[in-house]
Amino acid sequence: MWAPWRRVDRMGVGNEEAWAVETSRDGRKWRGLGRAWKSPGEPVLMHVSVRYVRYRQLIPTEDAEWCEPLESDGALPMTLVRMEDHAREDLWPDDAHIGLPMLLPGGETGRLKRFEHESDGSSWRYTLEFRGARER
Repeated sequence: MWAPWRRVDRMGVGNEEAWAVETSRDGRKWRGLGRAWKSPGEPVLMHVSVRYVRYRQLIPTEDAEWCEPLESDGALPMTLVRMEDHAREDLWPDDAHIGLPMLLPGGETGRLKRFEHESDGSSWRYTLEFRGARER
């Protein structure tokens, strides 16, 4: 399966973007989910099953305004957000999503290494990779 985000450069020192992400059940009261770290043009998987998601860019340039909320029925626990396209899709990740960043509740972002789920959606398992670096 062709995935357009496969063309973007993987995160490295100097090309990271950080996006503040908030969620809401009703579109009025917002709660911080965390910071999504990604490469330019790269979508982000999120482990959220709420009706509304909104975001704004923090790094490399800060945007003071939140985007218009993206709505969903929240039927699946995973969603794919393409910030630059202002699009959201609830889905079960598959092989085409391996390597993408995933934002977890609490704010950690890791790279998806593996994902599987039961056909009835009753349970799922995934593996993420977390990396860190120090500036010298």
